[in-house]
Amino acid sequence: MSPINDLNASAELGQMLPTRVLTRGGAQLDPRLDVWEWTDGVFKLRIDFSYYKGGYERHVPSLKLALVPYLKGHSSSHVVNLERAYRFLVESSGPCLEREFLPTHLSNFMAALGPNEQWRVGTLNGLIQRWVALGLPGMHSECATYLAQRRKPGNKKGEAVATRDPFKGPFSELEYTALHSAVNAAYGRGDIPLWPVILSRLLLACGGRISQYASLKILDFDTDTRVLQLPQAKSRQEHSRVQFLEFDIGSQTSGLLAKYVNELHAAGFPEVAPLFPEDLVMARKAAKQLRAPEDLFFGHCDAATLSRRYQRSIEDVAPPTPRLDFAPMPLNPQRFRYTYGTRNVEEGASKAVLANRLGHVDLQHVDVYYSASPKVVENIDKAIGVQLAPLARAFQGTLVEDETSSTQKGALGSRIIDFRVSTDPVGGCSQCARDCSFSKPVGCYTCFRFEPFLDAPHEALLQLLLRERERWIDDERMAAINDESIRAVEEVIALCRQVREERAFGEEAST
Repeated sequence: MSPINDLNASAELGQMLPTRVLTRGGAQLDPRLDVWEWTDGVFKLRIDFSYYKGGYERHVPSLKLALVPYLKGHSSSHVVNLERAYRFLVESSGPCLEREFLPTHLSNFMAALGPNEQWRVGTLNGLIQRWVALGLPGMHSECATYLAQRRKPGNKKGEAVATRDPFKGPFSELEYTALHSAVNAAYGRGDIPLWPVILSRLLLACGGRISQYASLKILDFDTDTRVLQLPQAKSRQEHSRVQFLEFDIGSQTSGLLAKYVNELHAAGFPEVAPLFPEDLVMARKAAKQLRAPEDLFFGHCDAATLSRRYQRSIEDVAPPTPRLDFAPMPLNPQRFRYTYGTRNVEEGASKAVLANRLGHVDLQHVDVYYSASPKVVENIDKAIGVQLAPLARAFQGTLVEDETSSTQKGALGSRIIDFRVSTDPVGGCSQCARDCSFSKPVGCYTCFRFEPFLDAPHEALLQLLLRERERWIDDERMAAINDESIRAVEEVIALCRQVREERAFGEEAST
Protein backbone atom coordinates (compact mmCIF):
# COMPACT_ATOMS: atom_id res chain seq x y z
CA MET A 1 0.00 0.00 0.00
CA SER A 2 1.40 3.43 -0.96
CA PRO A 3 1.61 6.06 1.83
CA ILE A 4 -1.48 8.18 2.35
CA ASN A 5 -0.43 11.70 3.13
CA ASP A 6 -3.73 13.41 3.63
CA LEU A 7 -4.84 13.03 7.25
CA ASN A 8 -8.19 14.51 6.34
CA ALA A 9 -8.94 11.21 4.66
CA SER A 10 -9.48 9.67 8.10
CA ALA A 11 -13.10 8.83 7.38
CA GLU A 12 -12.21 7.12 4.11
CA LEU A 13 -9.46 5.25 5.90
CA GLY A 14 -11.99 4.00 8.42
CA GLN A 15 -13.97 2.44 5.56
CA MET A 16 -10.96 0.22 4.87
CA LEU A 17 -11.56 -1.56 8.16
CA PRO A 18 -13.35 -4.91 7.84
CA THR A 19 -16.71 -5.32 9.50
CA ARG A 20 -15.68 -8.57 11.18
CA VAL A 21 -12.38 -9.92 12.49
CA LEU A 22 -11.81 -13.37 13.94
CA THR A 23 -9.17 -13.23 16.70
CA ARG A 24 -6.57 -15.93 17.21
CA GLY A 25 -8.61 -17.16 20.17
CA GLY A 26 -11.74 -17.52 18.01
CA ALA A 27 -13.68 -14.42 19.15
CA GLN A 28 -15.44 -12.13 16.67
CA LEU A 29 -15.48 -8.35 16.80
CA ASP A 30 -16.27 -5.40 14.57
CA PRO A 31 -13.12 -3.21 14.39
CA ARG A 32 -15.17 -0.23 13.21
CA LEU A 33 -16.71 0.18 16.66
CA ASP A 34 -15.37 2.78 19.10
CA VAL A 35 -15.07 0.11 21.79
CA TRP A 36 -13.56 -3.31 21.18
CA GLU A 37 -14.77 -5.93 23.69
CA TRP A 38 -14.03 -9.61 23.35
CA THR A 39 -13.04 -12.72 25.30
CA ASP A 40 -10.03 -14.98 24.88
CA GLY A 41 -10.27 -18.02 27.12
CA VAL A 42 -10.54 -16.71 30.69
CA PHE A 43 -9.48 -13.21 29.69
CA LYS A 44 -11.85 -10.32 28.99
CA LEU A 45 -10.34 -7.59 26.83
CA ARG A 46 -11.46 -4.03 26.18
CA ILE A 47 -10.04 -1.12 24.17
CA ASP A 48 -11.89 2.20 24.14
CA PHE A 49 -10.81 4.29 21.15
CA SER A 50 -13.07 7.19 22.18
CA TYR A 51 -10.26 8.03 24.63
CA TYR A 52 -8.37 9.74 21.82
CA LYS A 53 -9.43 13.38 21.51
CA GLY A 54 -7.95 16.80 20.82
CA GLY A 55 -6.84 15.89 17.31
CA TYR A 56 -5.61 12.37 18.08
CA GLU A 57 -8.96 10.93 17.02
CA ARG A 58 -7.91 11.37 13.37
CA HIS A 59 -5.16 8.81 13.98
CA VAL A 60 -7.59 6.18 15.29
CA PRO A 61 -8.34 4.53 11.90
CA SER A 62 -4.59 4.11 11.33
CA LEU A 63 -4.15 2.70 14.85
CA LYS A 64 -6.97 0.21 14.29
CA LEU A 65 -5.60 -0.90 10.90
CA ALA A 66 -2.18 -1.44 12.51
CA LEU A 67 -3.73 -3.50 15.32
CA VAL A 68 -5.97 -5.74 13.18
CA PRO A 69 -3.11 -8.04 12.00
CA TYR A 70 -2.14 -8.56 15.64
CA LEU A 71 -5.72 -9.54 16.48
CA LYS A 72 -5.50 -12.35 13.97
CA GLY A 73 -2.05 -13.67 14.78
CA HIS A 74 -1.13 -12.80 18.37
CA SER A 75 -2.47 -13.16 21.89
CA SER A 76 -5.22 -10.77 22.89
CA SER A 77 -3.15 -9.47 25.82
CA HIS A 78 -0.43 -8.46 23.36
CA VAL A 79 -2.96 -6.45 21.34
CA VAL A 80 -4.03 -4.60 24.50
CA ASN A 81 -0.39 -3.96 25.45
CA LEU A 82 0.26 -2.47 22.01
CA GLU A 83 -2.64 -0.04 22.37
CA ARG A 84 -1.54 0.91 25.88
CA ALA A 85 2.00 1.60 24.67
CA TYR A 86 0.57 3.93 22.00
CA ARG A 87 -1.59 5.59 24.65
CA PHE A 88 1.55 6.27 26.72
CA LEU A 89 3.08 7.88 23.64
CA VAL A 90 0.03 10.13 23.20
CA GLU A 91 0.04 11.13 26.86
CA SER A 92 3.73 12.03 26.77
CA SER A 93 3.37 14.04 23.54
CA GLY A 94 0.90 16.63 24.82
CA PRO A 95 -1.57 18.42 22.54
CA CYS A 96 -1.82 17.08 19.01
CA LEU A 97 -0.26 19.96 17.07
CA GLU A 98 1.45 17.88 14.37
CA ARG A 99 -0.03 16.08 11.40
CA GLU A 100 2.03 13.04 12.34
CA PHE A 101 4.37 11.69 14.99
CA LEU A 102 8.06 12.47 14.49
CA PRO A 103 11.23 10.92 15.98
CA THR A 104 11.37 13.85 18.44
CA HIS A 105 8.09 12.67 19.93
CA LEU A 106 9.56 9.19 20.43
CA SER A 107 12.67 10.68 22.03
CA ASN A 108 10.53 12.61 24.51
CA PHE A 109 8.47 9.49 25.17
CA MET A 110 11.56 7.41 25.98
CA ALA A 111 12.98 10.13 28.24
CA ALA A 112 9.72 10.29 30.22
CA LEU A 113 9.75 6.58 31.04
CA GLY A 114 10.89 5.45 34.45
CA PRO A 115 13.49 2.68 34.94
CA ASN A 116 10.78 0.04 35.30
CA GLU A 117 8.89 1.23 32.21
CA GLN A 118 11.62 1.01 29.57
CA TRP A 119 10.13 -2.22 28.26
CA ARG A 120 7.30 -0.16 26.75
CA VAL A 121 9.72 1.00 24.04
CA GLY A 122 10.02 -2.53 22.70
CA THR A 123 6.25 -2.98 22.70
CA LEU A 124 5.68 0.34 20.93
CA ASN A 125 8.38 -0.52 18.38
CA GLY A 126 6.38 -3.50 17.09
CA LEU A 127 3.29 -1.35 16.55
CA ILE A 128 5.17 1.47 14.83
CA GLN A 129 7.07 -0.88 12.49
CA ARG A 130 3.72 -2.33 11.39
CA TRP A 131 2.14 1.15 11.13
CA VAL A 132 4.90 2.46 8.85
CA ALA A 133 5.11 -0.74 6.79
CA LEU A 134 1.38 -0.39 5.96
CA GLY A 135 1.95 3.21 4.86
CA LEU A 136 -0.67 4.53 7.26
CA PRO A 137 -0.88 8.24 8.06
CA GLY A 138 -0.04 9.65 11.47
CA MET A 139 3.47 8.17 11.84
CA HIS A 140 6.49 9.53 9.96
CA SER A 141 8.53 6.80 8.28
CA GLU A 142 11.66 7.92 10.15
CA CYS A 143 9.99 6.83 13.41
CA ALA A 144 10.49 3.20 12.43
CA THR A 145 14.14 3.84 11.56
CA TYR A 146 14.70 5.77 14.79
CA LEU A 147 13.41 2.92 16.97
CA ALA A 148 15.13 0.18 14.93
CA GLN A 149 18.51 1.82 15.61
CA ARG A 150 18.01 2.02 19.35
CA ARG A 151 18.31 -0.58 22.04
CA LYS A 152 14.88 -1.63 23.26
CA PRO A 153 15.18 -3.09 26.77
CA GLY A 154 12.75 -5.86 27.66
CA ASN A 155 10.78 -6.25 30.83
CA LYS A 156 13.22 -7.04 33.64
CA LYS A 157 12.26 -10.52 34.79
CA GLY A 158 12.85 -12.20 38.11
CA GLU A 159 13.90 -9.15 40.11
CA ALA A 160 11.19 -9.72 42.74
CA VAL A 161 12.44 -13.28 43.27
CA ALA A 162 16.13 -12.44 43.28
CA THR A 163 15.72 -9.60 45.79
CA ARG A 164 13.06 -11.35 47.90
CA ASP A 165 10.88 -8.28 47.43
CA PRO A 166 8.48 -8.05 50.44
CA PHE A 167 5.71 -6.67 48.21
CA LYS A 168 6.01 -8.84 45.09
CA GLY A 169 8.54 -11.58 45.87
CA PRO A 170 8.18 -15.00 47.51
CA PHE A 171 6.96 -15.39 51.08
CA SER A 172 9.50 -16.22 53.76
CA GLU A 173 9.10 -19.52 55.58
CA LEU A 174 7.45 -17.85 58.58
CA GLU A 175 5.16 -15.77 56.35
CA TYR A 176 4.17 -18.94 54.53
CA THR A 177 3.06 -20.77 57.66
CA ALA A 178 1.47 -17.65 59.19
CA LEU A 179 -0.63 -17.14 56.07
CA HIS A 180 -1.71 -20.79 56.01
CA SER A 181 -2.86 -20.60 59.63
CA ALA A 182 -4.55 -17.22 59.24
CA VAL A 183 -6.64 -18.33 56.25
CA ASN A 184 -7.68 -21.57 57.97
CA ALA A 185 -8.69 -19.73 61.15
CA ALA A 186 -10.61 -17.07 59.21
CA TYR A 187 -12.60 -19.77 57.44
CA GLY A 188 -13.30 -21.50 60.75
CA ARG A 189 -14.64 -18.28 62.22
CA GLY A 190 -16.84 -17.75 59.18
CA ASP A 191 -14.96 -14.60 58.13
CA ILE A 192 -14.29 -15.86 54.59
CA PRO A 193 -16.09 -18.38 52.34
CA LEU A 194 -14.56 -21.70 51.32
CA TRP A 195 -13.52 -20.80 47.78
CA PRO A 196 -10.68 -18.40 48.80
CA VAL A 197 -9.37 -21.10 51.16
CA ILE A 198 -9.33 -23.61 48.30
CA LEU A 199 -7.66 -21.14 45.95
CA SER A 200 -5.02 -20.27 48.58
CA ARG A 201 -4.14 -23.92 49.03
CA LEU A 202 -4.00 -24.63 45.30
CA LEU A 203 -1.86 -21.55 44.69
CA LEU A 204 0.62 -22.86 47.25
CA ALA A 205 0.38 -26.48 46.09
CA CYS A 206 0.71 -26.00 42.32
CA GLY A 207 2.35 -22.61 41.72
CA GLY A 208 0.17 -21.85 38.71
CA ARG A 209 -0.75 -18.52 37.17
CA ILE A 210 -4.11 -17.09 38.18
CA SER A 211 -5.37 -17.65 34.61
CA GLN A 212 -4.79 -21.39 35.05
CA TYR A 213 -7.02 -21.50 38.13
CA ALA A 214 -9.63 -19.40 36.32
CA SER A 215 -9.60 -22.08 33.59
CA LEU A 216 -10.24 -24.96 36.01
CA LYS A 217 -13.44 -26.96 35.87
CA ILE A 218 -14.94 -29.17 38.57
CA LEU A 219 -14.10 -32.30 36.57
CA ASP A 220 -10.39 -31.45 36.70
CA PHE A 221 -10.19 -32.77 40.26
CA ASP A 222 -10.52 -36.51 40.82
CA THR A 223 -11.78 -37.04 44.36
CA ASP A 224 -10.73 -40.72 44.30
CA THR A 225 -7.11 -40.31 43.18
CA ARG A 226 -6.73 -36.78 44.67
CA VAL A 227 -5.13 -35.66 41.40
CA LEU A 228 -5.72 -32.19 39.96
CA GLN A 229 -5.37 -31.60 36.23
CA LEU A 230 -4.17 -28.00 35.97
CA PRO A 231 -4.71 -26.35 32.55
CA GLN A 232 -1.50 -24.99 31.06
CA ALA A 233 -1.29 -21.32 30.11
CA LYS A 234 1.13 -19.88 27.52
CA SER A 235 1.32 -23.23 25.71
CA ARG A 236 0.74 -21.57 22.31
CA GLN A 237 -2.34 -23.70 21.87
CA GLU A 238 -5.80 -22.50 20.86
CA HIS A 239 -6.73 -22.05 24.53
CA SER A 240 -5.55 -23.04 28.00
CA ARG A 241 -7.63 -26.24 28.20
CA VAL A 242 -5.62 -28.16 25.61
CA GLN A 243 -2.67 -29.24 27.75
CA PHE A 244 -2.75 -30.19 31.44
CA LEU A 245 -0.23 -30.88 34.19
CA GLU A 246 -1.02 -33.34 36.97
CA PHE A 247 -0.60 -32.46 40.65
CA ASP A 248 -1.09 -34.82 43.58
CA ILE A 249 -3.04 -32.92 46.22
CA GLY A 250 -2.34 -33.61 49.89
CA SER A 251 -4.92 -35.28 52.08
CA GLN A 252 -5.96 -32.17 54.04
CA THR A 253 -6.38 -30.00 50.97
CA SER A 254 -8.07 -32.74 48.95
CA GLY A 255 -10.53 -33.27 51.80
CA LEU A 256 -11.49 -29.60 51.73
CA LEU A 257 -11.57 -29.63 47.95
CA ALA A 258 -13.93 -32.63 47.91
CA LYS A 259 -16.22 -30.82 50.35
CA TYR A 260 -16.12 -27.71 48.14
CA VAL A 261 -16.96 -29.75 45.02
CA ASN A 262 -19.93 -31.34 46.80
CA GLU A 263 -21.19 -27.88 47.74
CA LEU A 264 -20.91 -26.76 44.12
CA HIS A 265 -22.90 -29.79 42.96
CA ALA A 266 -25.52 -29.13 45.63
CA ALA A 267 -25.80 -25.55 44.33
CA GLY A 268 -26.59 -26.90 40.85
CA PHE A 269 -23.19 -26.67 39.17
CA PRO A 270 -22.48 -29.67 36.87
CA GLU A 271 -19.11 -31.39 36.38
CA VAL A 272 -18.31 -29.20 33.37
CA ALA A 273 -18.86 -26.02 35.38
CA PRO A 274 -15.87 -23.87 36.41
CA LEU A 275 -14.24 -24.68 39.74
CA PHE A 276 -14.40 -20.99 40.60
CA PRO A 277 -17.69 -19.91 38.96
CA GLU A 278 -18.30 -16.28 38.13
CA ASP A 279 -21.66 -16.41 39.93
CA LEU A 280 -19.97 -17.57 43.14
CA VAL A 281 -16.85 -15.39 43.10
CA MET A 282 -18.25 -12.06 41.97
CA ALA A 283 -20.06 -9.81 44.42
CA ARG A 284 -22.69 -9.15 41.77
CA LYS A 285 -23.29 -10.44 38.28
CA ALA A 286 -21.50 -8.84 35.36
CA ALA A 287 -23.51 -6.16 33.62
CA LYS A 288 -22.72 -7.65 30.23
CA GLN A 289 -22.14 -11.30 29.31
CA LEU A 290 -19.60 -11.53 26.49
CA ARG A 291 -19.62 -15.33 26.25
CA ALA A 292 -22.33 -17.45 24.68
CA PRO A 293 -23.61 -20.50 26.63
CA GLU A 294 -21.85 -22.82 24.18
CA ASP A 295 -18.49 -21.12 24.85
CA LEU A 296 -16.02 -23.48 26.59
CA PHE A 297 -15.39 -20.82 29.23
CA PHE A 298 -19.00 -19.76 29.80
CA GLY A 299 -19.50 -19.04 33.50
CA HIS A 300 -15.77 -18.78 34.22
CA CYS A 301 -14.35 -15.76 36.01
CA ASP A 302 -11.89 -13.86 33.90
CA ALA A 303 -8.39 -14.01 35.34
CA ALA A 304 -8.27 -10.36 36.44
CA THR A 305 -11.59 -10.61 38.28
CA LEU A 306 -10.60 -13.83 40.07
CA SER A 307 -7.33 -12.25 41.19
CA ARG A 308 -9.03 -9.08 42.37
CA ARG A 309 -11.85 -10.84 44.21
CA TYR A 310 -9.42 -13.27 45.87
CA GLN A 311 -7.20 -10.49 47.19
CA ARG A 312 -10.22 -8.55 48.41
CA SER A 313 -11.65 -11.58 50.22
CA ILE A 314 -8.50 -12.30 52.27
CA GLU A 315 -6.91 -8.87 52.70
CA ASP A 316 -8.52 -8.44 56.13
CA VAL A 317 -7.00 -11.69 57.43
CA ALA A 318 -3.49 -11.19 56.03
CA PRO A 319 -0.98 -11.65 58.88
CA PRO A 320 1.54 -8.86 59.61
CA THR A 321 5.15 -8.99 58.45
CA PRO A 322 8.11 -7.13 59.97
CA ARG A 323 9.56 -6.75 56.48
CA LEU A 324 6.92 -4.04 56.00
CA ASP A 325 6.98 -2.59 59.52
CA PHE A 326 4.34 -5.12 60.62
CA ALA A 327 1.82 -4.06 57.99
CA PRO A 328 -0.33 -6.89 56.54
CA MET A 329 1.56 -8.82 53.90
CA PRO A 330 0.47 -8.17 50.27
CA LEU A 331 -1.20 -11.26 48.84
CA ASN A 332 -1.27 -10.96 45.06
CA PRO A 333 -1.41 -14.43 43.43
CA GLN A 334 1.93 -14.01 41.66
CA ARG A 335 3.70 -14.18 45.04
CA PHE A 336 2.37 -17.71 45.56
CA ARG A 337 3.92 -18.77 42.24
CA TYR A 338 7.27 -17.26 43.22
CA THR A 339 7.04 -19.00 46.61
CA TYR A 340 6.31 -22.33 44.95
CA GLY A 341 9.36 -21.98 42.71
CA THR A 342 11.61 -20.89 45.58
CA ARG A 343 10.53 -23.74 47.85
CA ASN A 344 11.08 -26.29 45.07
CA VAL A 345 14.64 -25.06 44.60
CA GLU A 346 15.31 -25.23 48.33
CA GLU A 347 14.06 -28.82 48.26
CA GLY A 348 16.57 -29.72 45.53
CA ALA A 349 14.48 -29.61 42.35
CA SER A 350 16.50 -29.51 39.13
CA LYS A 351 15.99 -26.78 36.55
CA ALA A 352 14.24 -29.19 34.20
CA VAL A 353 11.82 -30.34 36.92
CA LEU A 354 11.08 -26.80 38.06
CA ALA A 355 10.51 -25.57 34.50
CA ASN A 356 8.06 -28.43 33.97
CA ARG A 357 6.14 -27.76 37.20
CA LEU A 358 5.92 -24.03 36.44
CA GLY A 359 4.80 -24.68 32.86
CA HIS A 360 7.82 -23.08 31.15
CA VAL A 361 8.83 -24.32 27.71
CA ASP A 362 12.55 -23.70 28.37
CA LEU A 363 14.99 -23.31 31.26
CA GLN A 364 15.94 -19.64 30.93
CA HIS A 365 13.02 -18.40 33.02
CA VAL A 366 13.88 -20.52 36.07
CA ASP A 367 17.50 -19.36 36.44
CA VAL A 368 16.49 -16.58 38.80
CA TYR A 369 15.28 -19.11 41.38
CA TYR A 370 18.81 -20.51 41.56
CA SER A 371 20.62 -17.17 41.59
CA ALA A 372 20.08 -16.29 45.27
CA SER A 373 22.32 -18.02 47.78
CA PRO A 374 20.42 -20.47 50.03
CA LYS A 375 22.46 -19.05 52.91
CA VAL A 376 21.11 -15.57 52.20
CA VAL A 377 17.57 -16.89 52.20
CA GLU A 378 18.23 -18.77 55.43
CA ASN A 379 19.58 -15.62 57.09
CA ILE A 380 16.60 -13.56 55.95
CA ASP A 381 14.17 -16.08 57.42
CA LYS A 382 16.09 -16.27 60.69
CA ALA A 383 16.34 -12.50 60.97
CA ILE A 384 12.60 -11.97 60.67
CA GLY A 385 11.53 -15.19 62.38
CA VAL A 386 12.01 -13.99 65.96
CA GLN A 387 10.09 -10.80 65.22
CA LEU A 388 7.25 -12.46 63.36
CA ALA A 389 6.62 -15.39 65.69
CA PRO A 390 4.77 -13.47 68.43
CA LEU A 391 2.36 -12.01 65.87
CA ALA A 392 1.87 -15.06 63.67
CA ARG A 393 -0.02 -17.21 66.18
CA ALA A 394 0.20 -20.90 65.39
CA PHE A 395 -2.43 -21.79 68.01
CA GLN A 396 -5.85 -20.75 66.70
CA GLY A 397 -8.16 -22.48 69.18
CA THR A 398 -9.58 -21.63 72.63
CA LEU A 399 -8.13 -22.69 75.98
CA VAL A 400 -10.76 -24.18 78.35
CA GLU A 401 -10.67 -25.36 81.96
CA ASP A 402 -11.46 -29.03 81.39
CA GLU A 403 -13.77 -31.39 79.53
CA THR A 404 -16.87 -30.09 81.32
CA SER A 405 -16.08 -26.60 80.03
CA SER A 406 -15.60 -27.70 76.42
CA THR A 407 -18.20 -27.20 73.70
CA GLN A 408 -19.04 -30.88 73.26
CA LYS A 409 -18.48 -31.91 76.92
CA GLY A 410 -17.07 -35.34 76.14
CA ALA A 411 -19.40 -36.27 73.28
CA LEU A 412 -18.33 -39.12 70.97
CA GLY A 413 -15.41 -38.01 68.82
CA SER A 414 -14.66 -34.87 70.79
CA ARG A 415 -11.77 -36.16 72.96
CA ILE A 416 -8.28 -35.58 71.57
CA ILE A 417 -5.84 -38.11 73.04
CA ASP A 418 -2.22 -39.01 72.22
CA PHE A 419 -1.69 -42.47 73.73
CA ARG A 420 2.06 -42.15 73.15
CA VAL A 421 2.25 -39.78 76.12
CA SER A 422 -0.91 -40.33 78.18
CA THR A 423 -4.40 -41.81 78.28
CA ASP A 424 -5.70 -38.42 79.43
CA PRO A 425 -7.07 -36.11 76.71
CA VAL A 426 -5.06 -33.01 75.79
CA GLY A 427 -8.26 -31.24 74.76
CA GLY A 428 -11.52 -31.43 72.89
CA CYS A 429 -12.83 -30.76 69.38
CA SER A 430 -15.71 -28.30 69.15
CA GLN A 431 -17.12 -30.17 66.14
CA CYS A 432 -16.36 -33.76 67.20
CA ALA A 433 -13.79 -34.16 64.37
CA ARG A 434 -16.45 -33.84 61.66
CA ASP A 435 -15.01 -33.15 58.15
CA CYS A 436 -11.51 -33.38 59.65
CA SER A 437 -8.45 -34.57 57.75
CA PHE A 438 -5.84 -33.38 60.26
CA SER A 439 -3.43 -35.81 61.87
CA LYS A 440 -4.58 -36.00 65.48
CA PRO A 441 -3.48 -34.77 67.92
CA VAL A 442 -0.48 -32.96 66.39
CA GLY A 443 -2.55 -31.14 63.75
CA CYS A 444 -5.22 -30.21 66.28
CA TYR A 445 -3.04 -27.60 67.97
CA THR A 446 -3.14 -25.41 64.84
CA CYS A 447 -6.88 -25.90 64.27
CA PHE A 448 -9.48 -23.30 65.20
CA ARG A 449 -11.77 -26.07 66.52
CA PHE A 450 -9.32 -27.27 69.16
CA GLU A 451 -10.08 -26.60 72.84
CA PRO A 452 -7.01 -27.60 74.89
CA PHE A 453 -7.58 -28.33 78.58
CA LEU A 454 -5.75 -26.34 81.22
CA ASP A 455 -4.36 -29.31 83.13
CA ALA A 456 -3.38 -31.66 80.31
CA PRO A 457 -0.08 -33.32 79.30
CA HIS A 458 0.92 -30.64 76.79
CA GLU A 459 4.56 -30.59 78.00
CA ALA A 460 4.91 -34.35 77.46
CA LEU A 461 3.58 -34.01 73.91
CA LEU A 462 5.98 -31.14 73.23
CA GLN A 463 8.96 -33.21 74.34
CA LEU A 464 7.82 -36.04 72.04
CA LEU A 465 7.61 -33.68 69.05
CA LEU A 466 11.04 -32.23 69.82
CA ARG A 467 12.58 -35.71 69.98
CA GLU A 468 11.00 -36.59 66.63
CA ARG A 469 12.37 -33.40 65.15
CA GLU A 470 15.85 -34.30 66.40
CA ARG A 471 15.69 -37.56 64.44
CA TRP A 472 15.53 -35.59 61.19
CA ILE A 473 18.23 -33.07 62.07
CA ASP A 474 20.17 -33.90 58.88
CA ASP A 475 17.14 -33.18 56.68
CA GLU A 476 16.01 -29.63 57.37
CA ARG A 477 12.76 -29.89 55.42
CA MET A 478 11.68 -33.10 57.13
CA ALA A 479 12.70 -31.71 60.50
CA ALA A 480 10.51 -28.66 59.94
CA ILE A 481 7.32 -30.56 59.08
CA ASN A 482 5.85 -30.22 62.59
CA ASP A 483 7.42 -26.85 63.44
CA GLU A 484 4.11 -25.00 63.26
CA SER A 485 2.49 -27.55 65.59
CA ILE A 486 5.47 -27.30 67.94
CA ARG A 487 5.01 -23.53 68.10
CA ALA A 488 1.30 -24.03 68.72
CA VAL A 489 1.93 -26.45 71.60
CA GLU A 490 4.44 -24.00 73.09
CA GLU A 491 1.83 -21.24 72.88
CA VAL A 492 -0.74 -23.44 74.64
CA ILE A 493 1.77 -24.22 77.40
CA ALA A 494 2.49 -20.50 77.76
CA LEU A 495 -1.23 -19.71 77.97
CA CYS A 496 -1.73 -22.39 80.64
CA ARG A 497 1.20 -20.98 82.61
CA GLN A 498 -0.23 -17.47 82.34
CA VAL A 499 -3.64 -18.59 83.63
CA ARG A 500 -2.08 -20.39 86.58
CA GLU A 501 0.10 -17.40 87.46
CA GLU A 502 -2.86 -15.00 87.30
CA ARG A 503 -4.88 -17.31 89.56
CA ALA A 504 -2.01 -17.64 92.02
CA PHE A 505 -1.60 -13.88 92.10
CA GLY A 506 -5.35 -13.44 92.70
CA GLU A 507 -5.30 -15.93 95.57
CA GLU A 508 -2.35 -14.13 97.22
CA ALA A 509 -4.07 -10.77 96.85
CA SER A 510 -7.27 -12.07 98.43
CA THR A 511 -5.39 -13.29 101.50
